[in-house]
Amino acid sequence: GNGASVACIKGGVSIDTSMGMTPLEGLVMGTRCGDVDPAVFSFLCALGHSPSDVDTILNKKSGLLGLFGKNDMRAIRQAADGGDETAALARQLFIKRIRKYLGAYLVNLHGEVDAIVFTAGIGEHDHDLRRRVCAGLGKFGIEIDDEKNA
Repeated sequence: GNGASVACIKGGVSIDTSMGMTPLEGLVMGTRCGDVDPAVFSFLCALGHSPSDVDTILNKKSGLLGLFGKNDMRAIRQAADGGDETAALARQLFIKRIRKYLGAYLVNLHGEVDAIVFTAGIGEHDHDLRRRVCAGLGKFGIEIDDEKNA
C-alpha cells in the first residue's frame, strides 16, 4: 500500500503513466517523494548524506510521511478537517500533483475523456479528494455528481 500513480488510457491501451524507471517518479505517495528536482540528490549528498541515505530518504521517508509525519491519508484528512495546516498542505500537494498529471493527460487525449477512475483506498473512500481533483474541469465535460460521489 501507500503507492499512487496515474495512467492515461486511450482505446484500452496505456499511453502514459506517472511512474518512470522506478515508482519514485510521479505522484506524492505515502513515503515516496514523487517528482522532485533531480538536483535534490546532489544537494542532499553535499549536506553529508550518502547516496544510500538519499535513496532511503526519497523512497521511505518522504511523501506524505515527510510532509506530515504520517503516511495514512485518513489521518491526514482528519487532521486537516480539524484545522491542522501541515495536514492541509500535505493533502493540497497530493491533490495538486494528481491534477498536474490529469492536465497533461487531457492534452494527450485532446480533451476527449470518457472517464476518470479513482481506485484503491483513497480513490474509493475519499469523496472530498475526488471532488477537489475534478473541480473546475467542466470545460472538458468532467463534472462530479455530488450524490454519486458521496
